[in-house]
Amino acid sequence: MQQLKAFMLYIGELRTMLIATAVICIAFIPFTNDEIRLEGWGLFPDVLAPVVSFMLVFGILLDMLMSRVFQTDSEGEARKKFAFIFKLEGMVLLVLIGLWAPFFYRALS
Repeated sequence: MQQLKAFMLYIGELRTMLIATAVICIAFIPFTNDEIRLEGWGLFPDVLAPVVSFMLVFGILLDMLMSRVFQTDSEGEARKKFAFIFKLEGMVLLVLIGLWAPFFYRALS
């Protein structure tokens, strides 16, 4: 538990919430349905999670850009920190796009 807390403090509270929201949206992928449900509990995996995931893509890209900017302006340990954050968010972004892409393809075709 202490390691998780230290990791969360290392990357920052807002980045932790950003990544946690992306992980929650990824976790709802198995519950999506080809027939989009507009009421009840099916509303979250079929409508809200895809919409939030789409917005997260742009939020993560923006934070990756800012991490790269901060990395170029820093030295030593801070430079390593921002490089790690950039790679971490890049992996989360690839997983988010890769796993939601089939749903969006089915929904939009």
